[in-house]
Amino acid sequence: MDTTKTVEGAIRAIPADVDRLAGVLPLATIIPFADLLFGGVLLVAVVLMHGIGIRFITVHFRTRCAGLARSPRASARFETLFGMVIFLLLALHLAEVVFWTAALVYSKLIGNWRVAGFFVANTYTTVGYGEFVLPAEWNMLAPIIAISGLFTFGWTGSVLVGFVGMLNRAREGVDVSSG
Repeated sequence: MDTTKTVEGAIRAIPADVDRLAGVLPLATIIPFADLLFGGVLLVAVVLMHGIGIRFITVHFRTRCAGLARSPRASARFETLFGMVIFLLLALHLAEVVFWTAALVYSKLIGNWRVAGFFVANTYTTVGYGEFVLPAEWNMLAPIIAISGLFTFGWTGSVLVGFVGMLNRAREGVDVSSG
């Protein structure tokens, strides 16, 4: 038994069942379950990926910052550390764009890696520049990609505020090695 066809058939049957249950409203056209399910799972995966990356970057930053606080000539090193952390955060976001890109290519929603990458990068950052659009039945996936970018960029912004505070405390000689 081909499980791929069974799953695809079940996903296609969900909107029709929901329409029948609703009776009046064509819910399948309002709430496209296939792209919400696919996009929702990927959004959760991206946010979890971001959390793991943030955790590693935070541990690295805190450890290095604490070490620099004990060093007598650490002034320029603080800026270098902060620059490195910003680069790591950028790399984390780029990895998330690659994750979304791979999902679109491997699911065959977009056949070209370059087009998929450009589409995802513009959607994830909510820039919205570009002429490519997903097939009509998958058009709710673009807002889900944008929501994942909003979540992760907001998280990154709050982490950067914390890093600046930690950096300033370390410059003043306050112990930043714990929580």
